[in-house]
Amino acid sequence: PCAWWGGALFRGALDAMDARTGAWQLKKLIVSYCTHSGSSRGAKAFVENRLPKFQQRYPHLEVETKISSGKHPHLEGFYRNGVNKPIGVKNETAQDVWKRAAFLAEQWGGKTSISQQGHRVRTSNQTVQGMWTPYTNLPKGGE
Repeated sequence: PCAWWGGALFRGALDAMDARTGAWQLKKLIVSYCTHSGSSRGAKAFVENRLPKFQQRYPHLEVETKISSGKHPHLEGFYRNGVNKPIGVKNETAQDVWKRAAFLAEQWGGKTSISQQGHRVRTSNQTVQGMWTPYTNLPKGGE
């Protein structure tokens, strides 16, 4: 393969674009945090220390910081298709806030689906499958 194809610059530029249109889908990111709350410590550190580097990584993105006194911190992404996605970042580190912001930047704005696999109820008693009839609990063997 060509050297430019596997290069980090080329790969980094495309991994957050929509493969269908070749355009960035996230238009605006709002970082809301409280200046005195302990749950906003990571979001505040992200804004103070890591936000300039994040804006270099995603130059197309309009990033707005919003101080919400007495509220838990959250990120909210606004996409080209009109969808907005809020993500809570309460008690998370600055690096975790970066990961959440990058997650929003690299999405296309569709519905987020959460899989419910592995949450099935397990019991030792078998359930009744089907409709109840007067013959449901009769012993087998024609008695």
